[in-house]
Amino acid sequence: MRRRSWIQVGALAVFLAGCGDSNGTGPDGPDVVGPEQSEFAVLNSISGTLQQFNRIDGEIVPFGRDIQLGADYKGQAADFIQDLWVTAWDTPEGSKILFGSFSTAEQTMAVFPNNAIADPGKPTVIFDAGGTVGALIPARSLDAVYVTFPGTPMAQVAVEGVGTFVERVIPAGQFLVSVDGNLDDEDGGREPLGPPRIVLHEFISGSYFDELRLPESTVGVTEAIVLEDKMLLLAGGGVDPLTSAPLGDGNLVEIDMTARAVQDVNSLGGNGISMEAGRDGLVYIVRTKGVDATETDVLRFSFAVRAWANGPENPIQPRDRDGSNLNCRVAAAFLDGQLLCATYVTAGQGRLVLLSATGEFIDEAPIGAGTTDILLRPS
Repeated sequence: MRRRSWIQVGALAVFLAGCGDSNGTGPDGPDVVGPEQSEFAVLNSISGTLQQFNRIDGEIVPFGRDIQLGADYKGQAADFIQDLWVTAWDTPEGSKILFGSFSTAEQTMAVFPNNAIADPGKPTVIFDAGGTVGALIPARSLDAVYVTFPGTPMAQVAVEGVGTFVERVIPAGQFLVSVDGNLDDEDGGREPLGPPRIVLHEFISGSYFDELRLPESTVGVTEAIVLEDKMLLLAGGGVDPLTSAPLGDGNLVEIDMTARAVQDVNSLGGNGISMEAGRDGLVYIVRTKGVDATETDVLRFSFAVRAWANGPENPIQPRDRDGSNLNCRVAAAFLDGQLLCATYVTAGQGRLVLLSATGEFIDEAPIGAGTTDILLRPS
């Protein structure tokens, strides 16, 4: 097992030092003073942009200019802290990791050793022992986790041998927690090799500590949220190999990290598309309904009481301006329970829709194509 060598990097400290030091303007021009920073952003994977917004008096108000991620951008997720954001994706020339600033045009790129195609999962922002901000990147095709920092041109191995298809890695106390989908991606396919796993490595040394094998029913793990010693894991479910229709077998898995044990497996009654933590302390899951992969609704789960606030039997159905059903790709919520719903289109403009806590239409703004992530600042 390779031990990590944390890098001390001071480059681009302006990202964090500049938190809140944006130009202070809204969409109306340089002479109109608005909020000092955006309240939330959306990641458009096809358009290759990050778009920033604020919620002001019940309206979604664009903030600043679109952040361009590059013509070859194909990422699906991002993470952020204060003014710093990070995302990663594959290109034919090798995988890339991009750091940037919300308030300036400054960006810095890193690659993987030997220009490897890493099939990177969702990045996770971290701090090293000296307080320098960086990111952990699960490399699904390399069966490892990498670490990199702004201003460093090449990522380094953090932990090797973490699993066969690591979707997510999260620091939790003295451990790094990896979510391994346990899929065979050697021949270009993604056939299960067995049940997914949660693997723990010591944070400082990178040494293997323990693992937890999940039930066979937990298919298609994609996302995890850790709160103190508890984890929620989204197992989105499978699809029919012939028709690609969702099988409706998604689950939300509750895990006790201290005991390294599954506490409960909660059926979604559909396939899980995305999972986001809301400001209101609830977790928001977009799921498919029926046999159509494009029809969705939203479930809410409470970490605190380990129960559905809106479960498969009483989901939130987002409504469009005319009262018809609105299909979200990803959803999140503010402290007052109002919802953000981002639609997904492959070309043209998607929509970012503000909804009441019960899913009724309030306002909307145009966004890019292929929206896959909402970055909502803490309250």
